[in-house]
Amino acid sequence: MQTVSQTRHALLKCTRLLLCASAVAILAPGAGAQTPRVQSLAAKKVAAFKAATGGKVRVGISAVDLASGRQLIALHDDELFIPASNQKLLVSALALLRLGVDYRFVTSVFLLPGGDLLMVGGFDPTLGDPAVARAEGRTIYAELDRWTEALKKIDPAKFSGTILVSGVAGKRAYRHGDWPRGQNHTRYQASVARLSFHNNCFGVTFVVSDGRVTPAVTPQSRFIKVRSSVRLASRHIWSFVSNRDDSVVSLRGTAKTATREPYYVAANNPPLLAGRVLAERMISGGLTVTGQVRTVDADTIDRSKAQLICRTTTSLATVMRRANKDSVNMAAECILLRAGDGTWPGSANIMTAVLTEAFGLPEGSLVVRDGCGLSRKNLVSPAAITKLLAGVARRKDARLLVGSLSRNGVDGTLRRRMTASRRRERVAAKTGYIRGVSCLSGYVLDKASRPAIAFSMLVNDMPGRIATAKDLQDELCAVLIDASDGR
Repeated sequence: MQTVSQTRHALLKCTRLLLCASAVAILAPGAGAQTPRVQSLAAKKVAAFKAATGGKVRVGISAVDLASGRQLIALHDDELFIPASNQKLLVSALALLRLGVDYRFVTSVFLLPGGDLLMVGGFDPTLGDPAVARAEGRTIYAELDRWTEALKKIDPAKFSGTILVSGVAGKRAYRHGDWPRGQNHTRYQASVARLSFHNNCFGVTFVVSDGRVTPAVTPQSRFIKVRSSVRLASRHIWSFVSNRDDSVVSLRGTAKTATREPYYVAANNPPLLAGRVLAERMISGGLTVTGQVRTVDADTIDRSKAQLICRTTTSLATVMRRANKDSVNMAAECILLRAGDGTWPGSANIMTAVLTEAFGLPEGSLVVRDGCGLSRKNLVSPAAITKLLAGVARRKDARLLVGSLSRNGVDGTLRRRMTASRRRERVAAKTGYIRGVSCLSGYVLDKASRPAIAFSMLVNDMPGRIATAKDLQDELCAVLIDASDGR
């Protein structure tokens, strides 16, 4: 049953569409002039999609021509939907506003007066990131080895052999309370901390020789004990369990063959993981580490007389690409917490207030819980997303966000979608998926690769295979590309 306000809203929307249709004859050529046709095509495709999926699925779509500001598609566009990883678009916009295009994440290493070494993180998620290291032609240990060389240049007697890492105590402190507890081992639900290493995950591969299976766990450190009872068998079924502070990892089960590509399992305590790997690289580099690797609250330590040994910086562009092109959840959370106040509740409040004011979002059109979109309590309307994307497109630093998005048929999470040559590389967007949710938001690009249309397609309560929702999104993108080209 519709309420009076819902009925009134529906009448207003119908009136708006009728006015657009009556004005078509006087619009300038371009996408805006095709509004009624594009709206009609989208409505028919959505109706067919809902009929094929049982009708209970919710679909919200908004598409806006950036040149004219005209609405091309408006279907349930002011209703609230779970955005899944489309949340990363909102976090990226927050980073532009709060951090700026030239911002760099910083990780520092200090030698304290007492001889302890202190590692202080600044929410850089890319230290030891295999993908970033590969792109730069370096190993995951390159920065730690650089720190080691810097330490070797000072008087060795000044280092007591104890490594302190900035962090907090407690296994649960590094994960959001809304995230599914049963998935804490997964790569996409990796812990989030000020100090990170190797995407806060262990990578596991297996070597088979003389009928025996030997696991290789990365990153390597003698301060992390690996216990394995994995044996060779006809099936590949094994488990990986890490203790509370990641000092001992245990593998059990069976492996069928040797493996080349690592399987990633989330660590429990990222700062201690980073500290233990640094201790290993220091010993390998010729230094002596006799003390412990211990977690401390860096804010409580007086660093006024500390000696800065080394500093590693990473650009916002690098972090944003990992968050958006490859949908690395941990990277998005680090952006949110660094752009906010370092806590999830406080950063969520800051993000809501800043985005609402900066982009003129309607009151109540945005509910923020985390930065990556794993929380099912995140809510946003398609209209709010397109309004934000249109606002970003007008900024001088828009290239940073646009360049961080996947291109269809080319890279990231869209590399296998919309691969036909005529429409290839015409969409720069962020995908999004959690159970029952499939979303795609971003830009349709003109033939010169400039943002021409901002769009948001949010599908919730999706039963069965999510692939059909992706098909709908791809078909609608094709409609928008044609509209942009005046077809």
